[in-house]
Amino acid sequence: MSSVPLREFLTHLCISSEKAACIARYIRFMNTNFNDMVQEKQLDANHQYLNADYKTLADVIIQEVIKRDLGFVYPSLKDRIYGEEDGSLKLQSSNEKIPINVDCSQNDILDLLQKVFNTESTESIRALAKIVSSSPDVNLPEQYYQSFEKIPSDISIDLSNIGIWIDPVDGTQQYINGTDGRIDENTGIARDGLPAALVLIGCFKIDDGNPVVGVINRAFNKKIDGHTWTGLIYWGTALPNAKFNNLSDVYKGNTRNDKQIFLHGTADVNTFNSILNDWIKMEVAACGNKLLSIALKQANITLVTKAAAFNWDLCAAHAIILSIDGQILDLSKLMTYYKENQSLDGLNLLQFQITYNNIKSTKFDPKDYACSPFITYYNQNDLINILQALLVNKIVIEQKNSV
Repeated sequence: MSSVPLREFLTHLCISSEKAACIARYIRFMNTNFNDMVQEKQLDANHQYLNADYKTLADVIIQEVIKRDLGFVYPSLKDRIYGEEDGSLKLQSSNEKIPINVDCSQNDILDLLQKVFNTESTESIRALAKIVSSSPDVNLPEQYYQSFEKIPSDISIDLSNIGIWIDPVDGTQQYINGTDGRIDENTGIARDGLPAALVLIGCFKIDDGNPVVGVINRAFNKKIDGHTWTGLIYWGTALPNAKFNNLSDVYKGNTRNDKQIFLHGTADVNTFNSILNDWIKMEVAACGNKLLSIALKQANITLVTKAAAFNWDLCAAHAIILSIDGQILDLSKLMTYYKENQSLDGLNLLQFQITYNNIKSTKFDPKDYACSPFITYYNQNDLINILQALLVNKIVIEQKNSV
């Protein structure tokens, strides 16, 4: 049967995310020089505002491990799990591009890692090979298993109509530099000091592209015993008959209903300087950080005026935001409507929802999966206020097909 209990499916997604987080933590602080495993990507048209973009060994291995582990549990999904990376790394020694294959024995994975690191087997590399090759079974803290029980046992999900987008390390540059960028729950401002690394797993419906299940694992949430990192898992479901999440279980901070907080990224660093002066405007790193801040109601609005985010950046958080009745909408289409009508009264906003089923059968090319400029909110009143400000100030919104 193609339908499985939603609770069971979500459990396996969270387990996969935690295994990925374990790999991210280990690679970041393993004895071998981490910087040797950082490779610069060629910037595409969507990322010209950046100084550089990077991928690491963690990005590639995590993506391939999630694909392998979920494909093992649910074989029918194996060919419908997609990710940000092309599954390869260039060797430092020869510049040869090799595939990172983790669907093999521990010894084969060890041989691969020795080739990637250009070194003889060391204790840290052997330990990494063991982690990568191990069973997908990971023990989650009991609080997560309790949270899954919010979902009635008789609610199922049809896997024949499901695809998955993975962002193995959202916020790679912050992961490399050891900086954060999330919002401090007490001060309401962005902060530094932790290696940002969010593992994003987002499920969408193949037929209409709508997001239905999302898992975000913050691999570096806090230290225990002064040196061991622990993570934090957020999840949400957005099926028509199943809107559930664990946000109130894992986030105990104060929602900032007394302030209007607007988040933007590097792509829009100068766009809003002279408007929205009654809002607190903050530049926050990593798409997942910004969207998670909306889901947690730490901020009111985030938007991007350029096609600078991708399916893997948005899908997981989108499902979680839908679980609290928020939305991620196509900003260009929404603004076109708003200019003509000056109102959203009686409008079904689902027609502007960002979708994720634009799968290409040809060779993977990131630009094929760039999302339209978008706006994210959890309260529609905030949406209306922002749209009016954008309209009055004639903020330019790029069309997706222009990049």
